[in-house]
Amino acid sequence: MVKTQIISLFCVLYSALVSSQCVNYGDGKSNCPESVPCCYLGYCNSSANFCILGNCQPDDSYSPSSCWPKPMCKDTNTGFSNPNILVTAADFTGDVNSQIFYSQEVPNYARVSGGNLVLGLKPQSDLTLTGQGSTVYFSRWIDHGTITVSAMSGCKSPGVVSSFIVRNEFGDEIDFEWVGKDVTTVQTNYYYDDELDYTKMVPSGNLGDTTSSFIDYTIDWQLDSISWYANGILIRTVRRADTWSVAENVYKFPDRPAQLSFSVWDGANGRPEGTYEWAGYPIVYTPSTEYDFYVKNVQVKCMYGGNDTYVIPNTSSSSSSSASASFSSSRSGSSSVSASASRSSSSSSGSSTGTSSSRPTSSSGSNSASSASNSVSSDSDLISDSLTSSSSKSSTSSLVSSSNPQANVYVSFIYALALSAVVSFTV
Repeated sequence: MVKTQIISLFCVLYSALVSSQCVNYGDGKSNCPESVPCCYLGYCNSSANFCILGNCQPDDSYSPSSCWPKPMCKDTNTGFSNPNILVTAADFTGDVNSQIFYSQEVPNYARVSGGNLVLGLKPQSDLTLTGQGSTVYFSRWIDHGTITVSAMSGCKSPGVVSSFIVRNEFGDEIDFEWVGKDVTTVQTNYYYDDELDYTKMVPSGNLGDTTSSFIDYTIDWQLDSISWYANGILIRTVRRADTWSVAENVYKFPDRPAQLSFSVWDGANGRPEGTYEWAGYPIVYTPSTEYDFYVKNVQVKCMYGGNDTYVIPNTSSSSSSSASASFSSSRSGSSSVSASASRSSSSSSGSSTGTSSSRPTSSSGSNSASSASNSVSSDSDLISDSLTSSSSKSSTSSLVSSSNPQANVYVSFIYALALSAVVSFTV
């Protein structure tokens, strides 16, 4: 019996050690190399967008310490008079005090114009295909607090979806979403651990035409409740105590740090029936069409603050990444399109049903994100506290890589140790 247990333990341990891989790098069976150490969505790079936890996958990177810590919340109240506060993901260096927002999509239709953050949705050359939208992230992570956004929906056609979302890599989410099917309301929803329960959506009352005027939308995320407001008027409150699951012995309530984002995307062309029934259809496109979601001001009041001066891990001289690639831009652990894009027709019932935007960072199946060229070395002391909550897999598995000789020695040692234990119990 004991021998069997030892053998089973060895098999499980060795399997975990050799299972890590950054699937779109090299032969698809290796961790990232030291020169481009951070794995994100199966690709290796050294840019901040790849290396900050939430994107960076510690188990599949060169080592767990290759990933950078999350820049945590700092009270913010910003308009958009300065265009330099928005950069592309490829140009994002991790300087979160000056690069307050970054745009994820390629091609990039997000910009600062006329004192507003403008997120654009445009058609492809074939107007029947899914249009290309925009997603912009707040560069710091929020662990409870109050977020107020002055916004004007871009949903001037059926099928257009605009979103204001707070979401993390685990699938916890709090959101506002607007759909072109009904421009007089905004929909509110929340999710826990990527469980897509559309029945929890609650719409606002009549707000007038949300595409023609700015309205202040607020998410008040407290330890024991979440409340949604429009122009200071309460839409709904969800209490943590009411989310208890007896079967799973857990509160299904978002309570882990998350990242704020804005997006506009095509919910009609190329989407399942349940999605386009929810968003509206047909979407109206001409070759020159652009649907714009406007954000005039963002105010974040943190419950827990982070460092005002986020320390960027030491960087070496920049060099061109040999692992650059294009891919659909989404958060690690979430869909590359809004979860409502996979809504089944049975779950859609107009305004009675909501949506989760699982980081709707891709409004087209062909979206890509450029990789940056900075070569970065990590500071392991900065992320020791972050790693424990960043991955569900053992961090030791990320040490196995054909490009990491020290890791291979480590694996050989573990293998020999386990094997000797088996032999000892056998004899």
